[in-house]
Amino acid sequence: MKTTIKALLVILTFLFFSCQKNDFTGTTTTDLSPSQLKSATMAVNDVAVESVSAEANYETYFYGEYEQMLRQISQMRGETMNLMNGQGNMHYMNGQVPSVSIDTASMGYPMKITIDYGKSTENQHGMKISGKVVIAISGSKNTDGSTRTISFTDCKIDSIGIAGTSTETFLGNNTTARKISTVSDLTFTLANGMVINRAGNEVREWIKGLDTPHDWNDDMFQITGTVNVKSSTGDNYSRMIPVPLIRLGDCSHPVQGAVKFSKNESEIATLDYGKGVCDNLAMLTTNGKTVEIVLKDHGMPEAMTDGQHRGNMGGNGSMGGHGSMGGNGGMGGNGR
Repeated sequence: MKTTIKALLVILTFLFFSCQKNDFTGTTTTDLSPSQLKSATMAVNDVAVESVSAEANYETYFYGEYEQMLRQISQMRGETMNLMNGQGNMHYMNGQVPSVSIDTASMGYPMKITIDYGKSTENQHGMKISGKVVIAISGSKNTDGSTRTISFTDCKIDSIGIAGTSTETFLGNNTTARKISTVSDLTFTLANGMVINRAGNEVREWIKGLDTPHDWNDDMFQITGTVNVKSSTGDNYSRMIPVPLIRLGDCSHPVQGAVKFSKNESEIATLDYGKGVCDNLAMLTTNGKTVEIVLKDHGMPEAMTDGQHRGNMGGNGSMGGHGSMGGNGGMGGNGR
């Protein structure tokens, strides 16, 4: 049975993202039971954390892919600090740019890239980032077995803090085979003080697009894996992908596949991304009730009434043209 819930977004916004703006006004009560509402709240919150994780991974991907450019700038200047000063606006607002440094200008490995956003650096799609990110690179990109270990320190995206590490391992030859295996242990602190730890493994495998290395629009890849989640409220659960998520290079959200949320080995909710259409919708089912969720490019996903969600679609590729940089697979990215 499908239902649309006017009050769900308002409830979730006050619970988790009281600092974020939304354009939804709902006044009626939901017909979900308390247990159904709790499961829906958990799943929608998970989607929001995934969105913030995607933004963090896009940032690290951006600098990791341009390590050679950073080395060249360092060699020309004769220093390894503040390498982005004077390089233009890039994808930040009003000339803002983080302080970027590397530990060596030579072409050898391992190397480290340090990105310091200071108290606040705003990018061109309105997200404010603060804190420090370190990317430790073991070898040349797209080389079988090479890794990137990403560490977040005092980092925050909008109102959500991020701490911890993730390690991405490249598998394949980038011509006929390409996989990114990610092991992560990240902690997110929400605006209301709630702390969520997510530890798990994910694998991204490219299905299409390897034969066109300069065109990410035709990329298609699938995501599988499991993440174990612990929260400061005691609501612990596992997040697994029983049906591989399919991502397209020119779409901001998964176009196909499902995510299952379980507690004590019992399923409590499922999020279905559809059958291959690029849109901003997903269907959340919990205990027999189905809610249509509107996926934002960042911030809080919305559960809307019929006819309202179409006008709120944020468009595709809002992450500076790299909209498919979701989840924890930032190493592979788009634009090989």
